[in-house]
Amino acid sequence: MRQTLQTRIAAATRREKAEMVVKNATIIDVFTLTTYKADVAVTDGIIVGIGEYEGQTVIDAMGAYIAPTFIDGHVHIESAMVPPEEFTKIVVPRGVTTVMADPHEIANVGGIEAVTYMIEAAKNLPLDIKIMVPSCVPATEFEHNGAQLTAEDIECLFDQHKAYGLAEVMDYPAVFSGEEKMISKLEAAWKRGKKIDGHAAGLNEVGLNAYRVAGIENDHEAVTAEEALARLRRGMYVLMREGTAAKDVEALLPILTPQNARRCVFATDDKHLDDLVNEGSIDASVRKAIQLGVDPLQAIQMASLNAAECFGLVEKGAIAPGYEASFLLISDLDKLEIEAVYIKGECVAKNGKMTQPVREAINPPPYLLNSVHLEPIETESLELKLTSSKAHVIGVTPGSIVTDHLIEEVNVENGVFIPSVLNNQLKLVVAERHHKLGHVGVGIVKGIPIKDGAIVATVAHDSHNIVACGTNDSSIKYAIEQVENQEGGIAVVRGQELLAVLPLPLAGLMSLKPFEEVNESLQKLEAALREIGFDEEWNPFLTLSFLALPVIPSLKLTDTGLFDVVRFAHIDAVAHD
Repeated sequence: MRQTLQTRIAAATRREKAEMVVKNATIIDVFTLTTYKADVAVTDGIIVGIGEYEGQTVIDAMGAYIAPTFIDGHVHIESAMVPPEEFTKIVVPRGVTTVMADPHEIANVGGIEAVTYMIEAAKNLPLDIKIMVPSCVPATEFEHNGAQLTAEDIECLFDQHKAYGLAEVMDYPAVFSGEEKMISKLEAAWKRGKKIDGHAAGLNEVGLNAYRVAGIENDHEAVTAEEALARLRRGMYVLMREGTAAKDVEALLPILTPQNARRCVFATDDKHLDDLVNEGSIDASVRKAIQLGVDPLQAIQMASLNAAECFGLVEKGAIAPGYEASFLLISDLDKLEIEAVYIKGECVAKNGKMTQPVREAINPPPYLLNSVHLEPIETESLELKLTSSKAHVIGVTPGSIVTDHLIEEVNVENGVFIPSVLNNQLKLVVAERHHKLGHVGVGIVKGIPIKDGAIVATVAHDSHNIVACGTNDSSIKYAIEQVENQEGGIAVVRGQELLAVLPLPLAGLMSLKPFEEVNESLQKLEAALREIGFDEEWNPFLTLSFLALPVIPSLKLTDTGLFDVVRFAHIDAVAHD
């Protein structure tokens, strides 16, 4: 360390040439939100000087802006449907070089071994993947998943596998009641000085107070400006989420002021691969914020310095001496056109393409490639018996993972619910797929306008059972059988015809194919959706996957039935007077 420090100081004081100098660049100063022209000197992957420098290698920025690279404050890599190696190839050329990753999805399938796999798969990549240990596996006791993570498992992942922190604490009743298992998990993080992520969906001020007392310092579940402000007033960082199903940036930006902006960060949470490819990652959030009137320098600050400080990444997030030499060259600031991406002084991407190879993917454990264990689905198990035509209905809002709790008149024949395309009341099914328990939850969903057929996925947050939505039982049953045959995946069917399928054999969540091939399969799924009458511009698959998550308001469906998140209890489908 002494020699390294001496080498850096020698370059900083210009006694020796820096290893690399970037000239003719306009520096984006995220500390003062100003710009100025100066050389940027780099040695040993660290910025050692700002001013006038000579370098062994000189990079001519040709007038481009130089900005710190971006940090994703909260992401589930599994939602991109590719493992970390392929994920890296997508987001790094977009300027994202660090992500706070919660492998919560795969942990619900495979437990501690699955998290260990993700930690190993995240190593030695251009992308710095900080693994946060899932805190709530299972998310609740009201459904069946594939595995669990105990406090002892979490301690092991901290001590033996160097996990960075404790991921989103979503079981808020356990926090509020001081439940022993939850307190042990929080304590495991406290003792080691680890960061703890929040998941304060729908919590009131008292709930937020309890979260702060529990040591939770950030939250990505604010969906209104009022909710965001309540978090800021309690000293929390607000992670403004912009994913595929949940797009909250526009709703939250009105709270942004010069006084509170330093407590605001961007996160994607869950973003499908096609959206990452077409729109981008955190760069898309920055671009959207700029389009909505945020000063470009402040938007970049939120994506870099703010995120770094939120998560204690002391060497990241700025163009300044002592900071990691991970930076972007940007030709157009308003459009955020990224010409090149540098990590620790090395160019890794230019014009949206990697310039350095990413190592081969490591082989996942065999059991993660054999994770669909489904009891055969009988037609009778798909029936929803109703004693009244007035029923509880899950209401979907495009662009949100929060659902409405509707009570509506529905079609009932011989005591059984009949889907109605005209009324946009379709059947929703969640089938347990981990232990052959035979559990099948059946409910009614409004807001996924399919005209004929069904869609299905083994991606169903957070327990990742099979979730299907359709206009008739025959299509739903056939769709479920198709993803079972693929050892997991996403499919679109019409009657007994498979229109398109994306196999996801890795835990039923991820493909083993290059991301380009996965993207092609997603395009085929989109075309198939048109064939069954889905003509909307939003993605129904990620929306579908969140209809099984019983920690996000208001009404959801698990493998054991309809779940009222407000009451935090199962309810009957019939709406009793």
